[in-house]
Amino acid sequence: MELPNNAVTLDKFEKLIEKFITTDSKKEGGRLVHKKCGGTIRIGFVPLFYLGEDGSLDPGPDGFGIGKKRVPYCEKCDPPDGFNFSYARRIPILKQ
Repeated sequence: MELPNNAVTLDKFEKLIEKFITTDSKKEGGRLVHKKCGGTIRIGFVPLFYLGEDGSLDPGPDGFGIGKKRVPYCEKCDPPDGFNFSYARRIPILKQ
């Protein structure tokens, strides 16, 4: 799944996940594969943080922001770049 470059709402982020599963993936041999490259779709995690009024990421009271969100990824063309199937980059979320 291509992660957004700009801040998005939680609803928009959920729709991006749903779009990846419904339009960019297909079921093949009892598993989901990426239509573009044929790589297996796995589940990873990405850290979400609210975007503060000054444009910085709000770490929240515990320092972890909103928390981790499960996201699908293609193990062939877009594997996570962090530890334990996590993406190293943070995703800014607009407050609604």
